[in-house]
Amino acid sequence: MATVLSASMSFSQIADGTILEENIVLTDVDGNVHDVFSILAEGKTVVIDAFAEWCAPCWNYHNTGLGHPNGGALKDLHNIYGPDGTDEVVVLGVESDPNTPHSSIDGGAGSTQGWDWLEGTPYPMINDDDLLATIEQSYFPYIIRICPNRQIFELGQLSAEDIMAEVGTCISAEGDDNPGVLQYLSATATCGDLEVEVKLQNLGLNTLTAADFEVTDEGGNVVLTYEWSGSLETYESEDVNLGVASLTESGEITITASSNGTPGVSLTQDIGFALESTNIITVEILTDNWPEETSWDIRDENGSVVANGGPYNGEATTTITEEVTVDDLGCYTFTIYDAFGDGLHGAQWGGDNGEYTVTSSDGTVLASGGGATDWDSEAAPMDVSVDALSIEDVIMVENFNLFPVPTTGTLNVQLDLVTSNRVTLDVYDMVGKKVYSEEFGMLPAGFNRTELDFGYLNSGVYLLNLNIGDENIVKRFTVSK
Repeated sequence: MATVLSASMSFSQIADGTILEENIVLTDVDGNVHDVFSILAEGKTVVIDAFAEWCAPCWNYHNTGLGHPNGGALKDLHNIYGPDGTDEVVVLGVESDPNTPHSSIDGGAGSTQGWDWLEGTPYPMINDDDLLATIEQSYFPYIIRICPNRQIFELGQLSAEDIMAEVGTCISAEGDDNPGVLQYLSATATCGDLEVEVKLQNLGLNTLTAADFEVTDEGGNVVLTYEWSGSLETYESEDVNLGVASLTESGEITITASSNGTPGVSLTQDIGFALESTNIITVEILTDNWPEETSWDIRDENGSVVANGGPYNGEATTTITEEVTVDDLGCYTFTIYDAFGDGLHGAQWGGDNGEYTVTSSDGTVLASGGGATDWDSEAAPMDVSVDALSIEDVIMVENFNLFPVPTTGTLNVQLDLVTSNRVTLDVYDMVGKKVYSEEFGMLPAGFNRTELDFGYLNSGVYLLNLNIGDENIVKRFTVSK
């Protein structure tokens, strides 16, 4: 189990595959300097154990690891694959909590547990106040590998053998001309037109001065091309905006860069396509045991926030329901965030899983998720193409009523029609499943009332969708037993 940083920390976990843009230079307790970029330039991978001297899970992994009774997985990694072994990896232990004094690393002054982290440790040990912010560390222990091409990946508390299997997937410079597309930096969901921005890295031995980009959809159709020019030395990188690609459906896009006719490392990205929505949207979140980590927003196509919620401090394992009305038609994106990086997944830490559902007022489920998944954020696009008809456009608000609300089973629907019209009624639960439907046929102008039996429904929030002719009215009601 990881130990969470204090609530005052605002860092979030760095995304796997992020390229380290600035060098990390660390000085160990013996005064030796470790220049990460220089180590990587030798073709070696750097493994960093970013721990806190007070962290019991950190101490356990440092001493035993998983199935390593002789002294820890990272000690095995150093002894077998480090400078005195195959010389493929450099292991660095870093006490990265800026709130602990340097003297605490050997169990001395300021130590909370009296643990001596130096005794029996064969690899360099460091106390550094700045690393936590540099790698966006949000919990302890945070164990990462930095590949020769400067990409960062989280490892977790793995054995030495499993770490080396991950190290084997690292990328190194190869060939004279090798432009690599290593990160996708744009939206992962669209209403059709998708701006594509990527991280370009020179993975060749020559200076990279030009690259031809090509973006293809899942069917192999070329949807975007771009010619780049610049100057990148080996392992240097640059963010490149390729322009706008027009897509017609969800699926993968593949982004390839070539130089002098030689294709480099390509990247494939899943892109979600927007579902049509009304301008009334309901966000329902069942929080996990750490609601202070959960927040969300809805942004328009310019990236401006039009609605947001959270973090939900003090509302653990609670269902939060919020209704949003957006003012204009167009493309919007709902994004839910988890500051810890494990989504609404609580079971692995002995808590309760959470979930979320975003629903259009016509019952369309626009986004949903939660449970046993790990993420910093999840996004879904919404193509708001219909203004949900306001009650005032058909009937007076006070003459369209649902009662009693909440109901234990029986629900009265009362409406006063201006003119005779055909009326149908559908009821949806909050995951978009239709649980009731009825056609009333032509109802006369004036007062109309019907009694519905929902005694079979589970307790919860439901959407009643009333269709009057070609128009639509939605009201929410609660069943409470």
